[in-house]
Amino acid sequence: MKKIIAKYVLLIVVTFAASIFIYEYIMANKPIDTETDLLYAQTQSERQYLSNTNYTIDNPNVILNPYGNSPLSALIVFQTKDLTTSTVTIKGKGGAEDLTHTFTPTKVHILPIYGLYAGYDNKVVIEASGIRKEITITTSPLPDDFSKVTDLSNADYETDEFYFTTPEEIGYTAAYDSEGEVRWYLIGDYKWDIQRLNNGHILLSSDKILSKNYSVGLIEMDLLGKVYYEYAVPGGYHHDVYELNNGNLLLASNKYGRSTVEDVAVEIDRATGNIVKEIDLYNILPGDKKGNWFGINSINYDINTNSITISGYNGNMIVNLDYPTLDINWVIADKDKVDDDYSQYLLKADGDIDYPNNPESINLISGNKMMLASEIDGKKHLLTYQIDYSNRTVKQLDDYELPSDEETYLEIIGEDDYVITQGHTIMEIQNNKKIISMNVNSTLYNTKKMSLYANDVYTGVQGVRLGSLGESVTTKNYLLISAKSDDSILDEYKISLYKDVFGLKVSGTFKKNDDVQIVLDNVLDKKTYILQEPQDSNGKVTVSRYISEDGIKGKYYIYLRINGKIYKLHKYVNFY
Repeated sequence: MKKIIAKYVLLIVVTFAASIFIYEYIMANKPIDTETDLLYAQTQSERQYLSNTNYTIDNPNVILNPYGNSPLSALIVFQTKDLTTSTVTIKGKGGAEDLTHTFTPTKVHILPIYGLYAGYDNKVVIEASGIRKEITITTSPLPDDFSKVTDLSNADYETDEFYFTTPEEIGYTAAYDSEGEVRWYLIGDYKWDIQRLNNGHILLSSDKILSKNYSVGLIEMDLLGKVYYEYAVPGGYHHDVYELNNGNLLLASNKYGRSTVEDVAVEIDRATGNIVKEIDLYNILPGDKKGNWFGINSINYDINTNSITISGYNGNMIVNLDYPTLDINWVIADKDKVDDDYSQYLLKADGDIDYPNNPESINLISGNKMMLASEIDGKKHLLTYQIDYSNRTVKQLDDYELPSDEETYLEIIGEDDYVITQGHTIMEIQNNKKIISMNVNSTLYNTKKMSLYANDVYTGVQGVRLGSLGESVTTKNYLLISAKSDDSILDEYKISLYKDVFGLKVSGTFKKNDDVQIVLDNVLDKKTYILQEPQDSNGKVTVSRYISEDGIKGKYYIYLRINGKIYKLHKYVNFY
């Protein structure tokens, strides 16, 4: 009898324990938000508005902002009986120049419309098969937080190209005309550089932030906002990218799992997203390395010498490497500011020279000339260097003092024509004379002068996602038996959790000296990831990181460990 009672008691205890387990691991936990796949969403949109192209020029189908992220763009769709070109003209506002573009001959006309004005009844003229049709496309006003031009000086300068800008921290990627009017912008957190690729598309950082200063990778899109390729890079992307002659992309990145940052560049295969070459300055350059010791902020490739030139903001140097071998060709630096081991690589000064000091934005002008931004006595200057490869010397040809000491980014348009971005200001300089200057009410990162139309042809092909973030680095695990339930933790630390195609995105705001980890547990497996390592400083900081989809599958419950205390977040995530 006692044995039967003991069995019943044991059964009750086991059932009770199981019910607690089920509640704790199933009932009390809710799934985190999952973001819709961008590429899937755009394919669905295209199926909807391209399923029927049976419209006429007199009654075309007009789709404003077809992908939901480019509010000043549109698609016009119609058919003609015969193969014919079509021309569109976006009428200028208030007497400004019209914008006209002619498309290649076709019978099914799917015409991207760029350069619309915000908050305006835009007049657009379509011409095809001898027919002229004027339509009106009405756009919404700019968002309240948009970077508007507050001061413009253009000396009646007119150009049919536009100033494409990216934000330093907060803001919109946008294009301004020479009148200071916004003619294109993107919705999304696109930072760092903007480039026009050889196929007419633009290349931007991903709007997915890997950590504070680094994006997941790169996005190739057109000005409609359609994404053709999305590249994930294991070390993320920052600052600069260069399209090589073979079409591959050379970009500034990182090598996660070690203590230094911004000292790696990688070449990724455009067709596969795979890394085909790694330029690890940590192993290439001599001297001690700690933290952000070099600070890559620009990369250039020279086809004539098959070499790459890299600027190091914190290293106070310009480095040139033979690209096939990655051997050091030369270094421009003040010998008193670099390790003695650099002496064999340093170019000698031909005359007086201002050596790179926090150099930024190297641009190659010709085979042996370059221009860069550098700091002299607290002011930013544009320096022009000429290199004599045979005699291994460097000569300073020009020094143009800039109006402020803010970070400076440069685009060479011609030998005596360049665009400068400094803080809130965009300037174009020709022959050392400022021909246009505009100020906006937010800090910019970079500016490129480009046309809106660039022979890019709209196609309904499906966007492709390539590359990988690789497996996220884990740290030591902790027992969860003492984990506390405290729902206020999410609000107290402003914890944000969501899942997208790349993995779990975690962000929060902590004291700088907090020691923070994210713990994932599915009973059979446990993984711990560093969210923030304690710093010897005061104040608060917002941190974020991705836990990659690579190398992890299944349903995991999420815990937060702060300064040795573990909290249940009552959330779970599914990895596929």
